[in-house]
Amino acid sequence: MAGIFKYTQLNPVIFGNGAIGCVGEELAKLGCKKLLFVCGPNVTKAGGTVKAEASLKAHGIDFLYWNEVKPDAPSGLINKAAEFAIKEGCDSVLGIGGGSCMDLAKAVALLLDLKETKIEKYLPPPPPTMQPEKVPIFLAPTTSGSGSEGTMVSVITDDTTGQKQAIFIHATIGIIDPELTLTCPPHVTAQAGFDVMAHCIESITARDRNPHSELLALSALRRVRDNLVECFNNGSNLEARSEMALASNWAGLAFVDTDIQLGHATCDSISATCHTPHGIECAWVTPELLKIMADYVPEEIKKIAEAMRVELTGKETNLEVSLKIGDVIHQMMRACKVKSLKEYGATRQQVVDGAPLVVAARHLWPKCPVYVDKELTVEDAAKFLGDIYDNYQ
Repeated sequence: MAGIFKYTQLNPVIFGNGAIGCVGEELAKLGCKKLLFVCGPNVTKAGGTVKAEASLKAHGIDFLYWNEVKPDAPSGLINKAAEFAIKEGCDSVLGIGGGSCMDLAKAVALLLDLKETKIEKYLPPPPPTMQPEKVPIFLAPTTSGSGSEGTMVSVITDDTTGQKQAIFIHATIGIIDPELTLTCPPHVTAQAGFDVMAHCIESITARDRNPHSELLALSALRRVRDNLVECFNNGSNLEARSEMALASNWAGLAFVDTDIQLGHATCDSISATCHTPHGIECAWVTPELLKIMADYVPEEIKKIAEAMRVELTGKETNLEVSLKIGDVIHQMMRACKVKSLKEYGATRQQVVDGAPLVVAARHLWPKCPVYVDKELTVEDAAKFLGDIYDNYQ
């Protein structure tokens, strides 16, 4: 671990049951008059916006809805929403939903601030770090997964290429209200929860890990281990939901310091070739990632084992420790009814064909220990992907 390191929290977070009721007061402090509500129709049907609406009305803030939210924040949809927000004279954005919704809200706020309607102009290779100067962004997650309310990442799908791109935009304020997650369906709860787990493990094993990121990621990982299956089985358990909400946010704050790495690069390759849910990809990939990491970061792997409640004798090899962690993850996956790649209809060849995409992502994920001590070849990536396909059935 480096002798000098830095850590950051990008924006304040308001946490607690009923916290969404603070939104009107906070927007009023910033002088906002007209809000664009970004959320999916299921959020409004479930009553997730009722307290927010009451708070806005109490503080004299007008609001409009944009509820054409789709997974992976398509660029064309962002442009359409921004055009609507500009036309209606909105001066602030509130995203209530999952990670894609919050990513979309961030991008819309950027375009609203710039009075632009083409997010493609700001996707890489131009400098990816952008931040609205005048348009506040409030984000309230309804899932415990991406941690987008506390990170700088806005993942956008470029409609012209089909590729996921990222620009760096962070919220003005994150509002984490565990009550908003109570209606999250079991399969979405599982997908989001395994994304949190991956954020933790990739942060703990990243090249730029530090005491701050490790503290957050290990604490978050314990919460995932203890509460994810319970949330899947009993979504009305508010205490378990609260623990997962904290885990999601803290895992996001951890990878703000370190970045995520090879695991997520691999998930993106599977997404491109198989079009499967991101969180489930994280579940498939992470046990195999641990095997690769075992000899590079053995002490960190042991800390992960402890956080995951894995019983060790102290005589295990590095690989054996990683295998035991993988067994626990597979148990959690089965408890959450996670299907295999084969059950999703993917063939082994289809998955392995994504190997060049994993290698090509090296410039996006430079902090993985594998890239420090060993160049990842297409053959290495193909074996890795094949193992991912083979070892969870």
